[in-house]
Amino acid sequence: MASVHDVAAAILERTGPESPMKLQKLLYYAQGWHLGLFGEPLFPDRIEAWTAGPVVPEVYRRHEGSREVAEWPEGDPGRLSGADSDLVGTVVARYGGFDRHELSAMSHEEEPWRTARGTLPDTARSSARLSETVMARFFGRMMTDPGTATAEACANARLEGLAVSADALAASAEVADGRISTDEAVQRRLRELLGA
Repeated sequence: MASVHDVAAAILERTGPESPMKLQKLLYYAQGWHLGLFGEPLFPDRIEAWTAGPVVPEVYRRHEGSREVAEWPEGDPGRLSGADSDLVGTVVARYGGFDRHELSAMSHEEEPWRTARGTLPDTARSSARLSETVMARFFGRMMTDPGTATAEACANARLEGLAVSADALAASAEVADGRISTDEAVQRRLRELLGA
């Protein structure tokens, strides 16, 4: 298993200099997709549900106070297996076009962050750990057929006492029917959240 430092170095090798917040979100998505695809973590470090979204405290301690992170000397991208390196590349390709605020807003809408925070308001401080089980289930659903993924997400929301909006169900149906892509649905939701 690679260290979180190796993964951070691999991300920055692909993106170039990034804001610390964006690096944190890319680490979260790399971990989530690894759990969803392989059922095991990419790196062993905990991810916590902070107000700005998922954060790896071990990485935060190294970049705290920085406006930009250009490299990660503590890590070596060469320590990642070929499959893990490919996964990091896929995550960067998929999420690298979003800015740090968009990624933060996106993560706030997702089950792993919301479940870890429970009933806390979005602005309350928290060091609650994101569950790897919840992350594996959430990201794994993204690889199932759209109808099954929608049904599972709705059922999980009901179990947590949450309601799934008609807009979310309509967007899911549009994705399932191929009228819009998942990325288009996410971008639409981000525009709504950001008031754009």
